[in-house]
Amino acid sequence: MRRSKAVSAIALAAAATLVLSACGSGGGNETGGGNNQQQNQKPGDIGAQDQLYKRPKVADAGDVTIAVEENYRDFNNYIGATNNQASTRVGNLTIPSPYIGVYTNGQIIPMIDGDLMESVKITSTDPQVVEYKFQQPAVWEDGKPIGCTDIYLAFVAHGLSSTKFDSEKTGYENIDKVDCSADDKTATLTFGKKFADYRGLFSIIGNNGLLPEHILKDKTGVDVTKITKQNVDAMAADIDKASQFYTTAWLKHDPSVAVSGGPYRVKSTDLRDTTVLERNPKWWGNKGGPATITLRTNTNAQSASQQLQNKEVAAIDVQADAPTAQQLRGISTVKTFAQGGQTYEHIDFNMSKPLFKDNPEFRKAIFQAIDRQAIVDNLVKDINPDAKPLGNFMFMPNESGYEDHYSDIGKGDVAAAKQTLEAAGWKLGSDNVYEKNGTKASFTLGYKTLTRRNKTYQLLANQLGKAGIQVISGQADSFNDELLPKSNFDAALFAWVGNLVKSSSYANYACKDNGGSSNYALYCDQAMDTAYKSANENLDFTSRTKQLNDVDKIIAKDQFSVPLFQLPDFAASDAGWGAADAEGKVGDLSYENFQGGVSWNSFAWQKRS
Repeated sequence: MRRSKAVSAIALAAAATLVLSACGSGGGNETGGGNNQQQNQKPGDIGAQDQLYKRPKVADAGDVTIAVEENYRDFNNYIGATNNQASTRVGNLTIPSPYIGVYTNGQIIPMIDGDLMESVKITSTDPQVVEYKFQQPAVWEDGKPIGCTDIYLAFVAHGLSSTKFDSEKTGYENIDKVDCSADDKTATLTFGKKFADYRGLFSIIGNNGLLPEHILKDKTGVDVTKITKQNVDAMAADIDKASQFYTTAWLKHDPSVAVSGGPYRVKSTDLRDTTVLERNPKWWGNKGGPATITLRTNTNAQSASQQLQNKEVAAIDVQADAPTAQQLRGISTVKTFAQGGQTYEHIDFNMSKPLFKDNPEFRKAIFQAIDRQAIVDNLVKDINPDAKPLGNFMFMPNESGYEDHYSDIGKGDVAAAKQTLEAAGWKLGSDNVYEKNGTKASFTLGYKTLTRRNKTYQLLANQLGKAGIQVISGQADSFNDELLPKSNFDAALFAWVGNLVKSSSYANYACKDNGGSSNYALYCDQAMDTAYKSANENLDFTSRTKQLNDVDKIIAKDQFSVPLFQLPDFAASDAGWGAADAEGKVGDLSYENFQGGVSWNSFAWQKRS
């Protein structure tokens, strides 16, 4: 899963591109690097053009195949029911995004997509006004222009009717109005409240993108540009029609409505094992290198590694275990990429379940009994000897502003856990499981079928079992894309994948009614919501860092989510393949988890010989 965001280099904190010490040093066939990148401390004062990125002119590279852990799922990946990292591997090549992340010199830098946009500028700071100018040639796959009305659809879906559209509203709700120029190529956004991470709106760096407004209008008859803050109630019938289409017709992939606005389009997909992309004939920029890009699912890291060595695939984008990673580093024909990223593993309790909701002492006992260091030692140390249990959900350990708010829990203190339960009236049964008023200290831990997660479950079950708490395996292939978004679990073991804007993780933790579209644990603390919203409106880096740490302290106090560890970003490729930078110079392949993983710049892939 994806929703937790990292931070914009300009807009709100440090891009997560530090190399983990065991991954980025020593190996002659490994790339990945960079320094902790500080944000611009006054993003609202910039008032000028951000850096533009245009896709390079490259030679034809033929066909390329990538082994991926999970395949394309949905065209509209921007609602609570979807929100899957797997779909970004297609969305980053087909969905227009005013801002993109560009990996350069060891950093992921948020830049304006210069093929799509002529400019994005702040024209006023009081009120905050942002002007988006689209390139005149920019069109959808069917030849219709990409422009302001597509921004307006996102404004309606996220900002005016986010509940019906099942969309994250953070930042969008701060927009008072969107004005479109006569030729639809300029959008002017006026904000009622300032929003520091405006670069993440409508863009993949904020887990969003532009969907084709004209398709929705053709299929529903609804002109969303007629919907304003003032007439939302009067337009209820049209909003119902539009939201129904938005949340259903753009699920999965129907070629008649899922049109591309990027350099590639979907040629075929079974939404499970294989997706084939081909060059979009309507693309107006430089053509992509590969004629086709095939994403082939392989959930077995060892098998994917063998495919790479056999040159059946050009790259693999799977969650490699330590033995596989070490093996790949020793192969001269393979290039590996590793860096400290924003992906973090954690366990959420479903706060709608009486066991967790009504028994805070039960949650506390779990926090006490878990031995997080043992989990890190068993699962992460071989990849990163310096890895430690994670202590913050807002900042990663290699970010400026990181504070450990969980240093006093997760130490495997079985005696303390038992004392906590017994003090609250729990009695140890003959089966060595505690019970209170007919409720057993037992729950099912849901997680996607994955070797590392199964090992985590086994360690956890053993640790908590010593404290009289029973943990049952809820392993399922479809857990992430079906059970998790529906909150169909007792407790969930999964990872949020970071991004380049901090504010968007608000949707993971806010009360559902306050914009928590990705709050699958159904956690709710109004004080946290208020504090987080205040932080999102603060353009000053220093004070906002403190505010975000205060937000994390509230989450830590509520004990509904156990942070486990920061995951390293890892990918491997055939050394015969490289990617061209903006100047056309071919270097090694790199990795951006929030933007398609290893395929983020596959339009620029080239064969070295």
